[in-house]
Amino acid sequence: MRIAVIGAGAMGAMFGARFAVAGADVVLFDRDAAHVAAIAAAGLAVTTPDGTRSHRLAATTDPAALGPVDMALVMVYGNATAPVAAMLAETLPPAAFALTLQNGIGNVEALSAALGAGRVLAGCTYNSGARLAPGRIAHTNLGDTTIGEIDGAATERLETIAGLFRASGLPVTVSDNVMGHVWMKFILNVALNPVAAVTGLRPGEIARTPPARALVERILDEAEAVIAARGVVLPEPDPRGHILDHAWERYNRPSMLQHVEGARRTEIDSLNGALVREGAALGIPCPFNEAIVLAVKSLEARGAYRAASPEIDEAALEAAARAEPRPQSSA
Repeated sequence: MRIAVIGAGAMGAMFGARFAVAGADVVLFDRDAAHVAAIAAAGLAVTTPDGTRSHRLAATTDPAALGPVDMALVMVYGNATAPVAAMLAETLPPAAFALTLQNGIGNVEALSAALGAGRVLAGCTYNSGARLAPGRIAHTNLGDTTIGEIDGAATERLETIAGLFRASGLPVTVSDNVMGHVWMKFILNVALNPVAAVTGLRPGEIARTPPARALVERILDEAEAVIAARGVVLPEPDPRGHILDHAWERYNRPSMLQHVEGARRTEIDSLNGALVREGAALGIPCPFNEAIVLAVKSLEARGAYRAASPEIDEAALEAAARAEPRPQSSA
């Protein structure tokens, strides 16, 4: 099987390396030219608790260089799904399909709109990773992955992909309610990732800090109202208890916290922003989620400001500000 990994960050590159070890023919695609160049020059270095191993993998920044593939594993951030879907519609052979393990909601829908629902498999994963440097990643947690056909059907291609995961040493479950699993992972990320980003706390610290835990609870109140109105069937009978229990045991640095600390764009629009949009469509107000979207976007702006001007000349900035027209109030 020939597989194109679309989005070769920590998670995409990890899956690509694992699949290659299991015998798949893998090509990595990413827009980060330095990362791709490092992989092409010296291979992809993957660090696990057992040590670091180098994997020789094809890597490119050019969609035309992907060549014919049987499957595209889509691992880009949610804000890039629409352009990636359009790219795949142009480059995937007619018999090929896409598997998305992305965070957030709307990714399956965007890929289905571009490729057709019959060419999209969905899933979610509780593996975690971090990018250490161009060409170097860490696989920080070996977790479960759930995959399935959108319509719940049992198909030969689904079993083939599940077999590839098992051959790669990756725990996998095939589900006839995969979208329920996607939504379960979605609300876990909605609850924990932005609270970690705005507080700097890790999940276990959030669970043990009453104000942070209370914020998670208010976010979940709104998420559960949207889920109930939408009629989504979650795989967990007590999703709130599951999320809080998950937080209690985890001390990783959620991806949104890593992005804020690294002055990078976050997935807030595909997480809490998406929940706010879903709520608005259903007539359900989500003020806590709206507030945390604004807070995270403010942190993104701070990162951009500091990257542009690491040294702040307060006097010069204030003099310039006095000469600028004031923005009009939105009230």
